[in-house]
Amino acid sequence: MFVARRMKKKIVTAAPSASLFEAQRQMREHTIRQIPVVSEDGTLVGIVSDRDIRAAVLPTDMVPGFTIGEAEKFMKNTPVERVMTRKVVTATLSDTLEDAIVLLHDFRVNALPVVDAAGKVAGIITRTDVLEAFIDALGVGEISSRLEVVVPDMPGTLAQLTAIISSFHVNITSVLSTRHVDIGKRSNFFRVATLNVGPIRKAIEEAGFEILDPSKFLLP
Repeated sequence: MFVARRMKKKIVTAAPSASLFEAQRQMREHTIRQIPVVSEDGTLVGIVSDRDIRAAVLPTDMVPGFTIGEAEKFMKNTPVERVMTRKVVTATLSDTLEDAIVLLHDFRVNALPVVDAAGKVAGIITRTDVLEAFIDALGVGEISSRLEVVVPDMPGTLAQLTAIISSFHVNITSVLSTRHVDIGKRSNFFRVATLNVGPIRKAIEEAGFEILDPSKFLLP
């Protein structure tokens, strides 16, 4: 899955000279929390968030006698370039969603402007966009069931399991394989397009594999 396929391409941007008041109005109108700031040729120069605006206005708002009207005047007279983040964490058009997840997590940001090779903004991808993409990829929401199977960490086990499931003429809508807590084992998570998984579970167990049972998990 690539960022370019899941990013929003119709995005709201602001010029560095745009006021905080205008930026806030755009955020409210489009129900967004951040706006990329771009130069005249579309090159990314910063990003301004609702948090940046609140942080800029709050100190003046705490001054005794500072009125709502004066706060509005301050926002109208203050350009976004004064409060925007200039070192922007970005994604590129060739990045995968996995890359985007790592960036969103490691830099603790809510959105990534997506730039092309020239540094111009081509889109934006948010935490919500990434979550929705993985919900789609995992087949969550479709009529299906989930099987969690522990297997030896060796070639061929995944093929064995898919052969067992396919013998019931049931489609596998998603597969995820991760390390197991026990060394030398992996956990395979299948989403299968049926609600009747009893016979499949039995066949998998009879083949010598362990089905994970959440009811057996011990709480710390």
